[in-house]
Amino acid sequence: MPSGSVDAARSGVRRVLWLTLALNVAVSLAKILVGNLSRSMSMVADGYHSLLDGANNVVGLLLTQAAYAPPDEDHPYGHRKFETAATVTIGLALLGLAYRVLANALVRAETERLPDIGVLSWTVMAVTLVVNFVVATYEAREGQRLGSPYLTADSAHTKSDIYVTLGVIASFAGARAGLPWTDSAVAAGIGGFIGVLGVRILVGAFHTLTDRAAIPSRDLERLVLGVPGVQGCRDIRTRGGPDAVHVDLVAHVDGEMTLRAAHAVADRIEQAIHDAHPGIVDVIVHVEPAGG
Repeated sequence: MPSGSVDAARSGVRRVLWLTLALNVAVSLAKILVGNLSRSMSMVADGYHSLLDGANNVVGLLLTQAAYAPPDEDHPYGHRKFETAATVTIGLALLGLAYRVLANALVRAETERLPDIGVLSWTVMAVTLVVNFVVATYEAREGQRLGSPYLTADSAHTKSDIYVTLGVIASFAGARAGLPWTDSAVAAGIGGFIGVLGVRILVGAFHTLTDRAAIPSRDLERLVLGVPGVQGCRDIRTRGGPDAVHVDLVAHVDGEMTLRAAHAVADRIEQAIHDAHPGIVDVIVHVEPAGG
């Protein structure tokens, strides 16, 4: 990726993270404060969930500077897996939060105390619902545009806040109906939802860190065989994240072809692969004579 594109991606990711950090902190503090005042455990749990979004934004701000640094002697393939490592942090933090929320929900289930839900509680949750939708949509769009797995992962986390917030609103309705168990039940549901999301993020990061094939080899094989001058290909390998895929392969050409002509075929293969898969950052083509 050209240095100008890298700089633009880095600054774009950081701009998104700063904006979402401000919004996440604002809504999380409002939910924690009002939730404690109204004795709504589900609202407080939702506030911590949003606060974790803010903490993840801080992690992203610290790591994207390193993730978008150019390749160097110690990291010849670049530093993009720093960003993948950051998504691991998100996943682990989600699992820790899920445990805390579930444990508190079990303790609260033993009581029969109704939360005191007033106009302020409803207002905070309504505003939160709007903010969550805007932030999740914005992060998902920018994550795709900038090719940032961190923003994509964080948008999925923020999107979960929408469902969590709806659950909290449902617990408010239960409290107004005189059903004290709804608060702890919704809190437990929030904990379970957070845990599932954490596992999904960790699985995705695990695939990237363990060099799972990023693109089906059959797809690339069909593409390479369509390049003029190619008589066959083998040993197609891919690795990396969706926005930073590395490819290497062996292409067979006419054994009588000159070195210059064979090099031109390799260039056409690289261009065809880059055109079909913009997320590929490096292609290595080893040319061999057909039948060799």
